[in-house]
Amino acid sequence: MTDIRLLESAADAAPLLRILRNTLDDTAFAERLNAAEAQGYKVIAAFEGDDMVGALGYRITNDLCWGQTLFIDDLVVNPAQRSAGIGAALLAEARSLAANGCDHVRLCSGVNRTEAHRFYKTNGMTKFSYQFVEALKG
Repeated sequence: MTDIRLLESAADAAPLLRILRNTLDDTAFAERLNAAEAQGYKVIAAFEGDDMVGALGYRITNDLCWGQTLFIDDLVVNPAQRSAGIGAALLAEARSLAANGCDHVRLCSGVNRTEAHRFYKTNGMTKFSYQFVEALKG
């Protein structure tokens, strides 16, 4: 049975988060994780027994367009446990957290991540907008 719980430290989920953020070197990953956590980033994790098998990193944001939002920055499941309902359980927990005052649950997903897009659609999310990015640092 999958147990979902809020982690005391986002760093506890680093091995799973590194699967998703594998283009960052260890120093950049640690710096970004620490900076995100200082600004309210939290991680809920899925456990099978003592093994962490999934993680969802989120923060609460407020803006004019969306109001108060639970924004999912990261959602990753151990590749060996995918398609077992773990991602859906994490998303359901995020929705439960958002029900306490948020207007929306949102996320961005890379344009080439078609399997992830299918997962989000299957789990009730709709594609709404595009995200545009301009890199300011190499």
